[in-house]
Amino acid sequence: MGGFRKYRAVKSQCYAAHTHDSKREAARCNELHDMQSNGEITNLIIHPQYWFVINGCQLKHPNGRRVGYKSDFEYIRSGLKITEDVKGFVVRDWPLRRAVFTALFADHTLIVSV
Repeated sequence: MGGFRKYRAVKSQCYAAHTHDSKREAARCNELHDMQSNGEITNLIIHPQYWFVINGCQLKHPNGRRVGYKSDFEYIRSGLKITEDVKGFVVRDWPLRRAVFTALFADHTLIVSV
């Protein structure tokens, strides 16, 4: 029997063989690849990482680990830089992480599907 999975999500692969944290995320990746093939979006990035830097200082946890946000997808649609996250439900730290991301990356449009 497999190990315990946080939030009961099942790791899944999309058609492009990327490993995703859930079936829902893998399905969205398939849709985005189709959209890119059709020219609806460009510059699709899977699991981009954004580090939180304020006034030139990298935010860090007490243990020294950098603070950031890893979204599910980033792409360009109609000239807008879109950062997208697929969530089964909103977790406790999400409102704060979203607020910091929005303040630091104002050139991105953040889309969250719950």
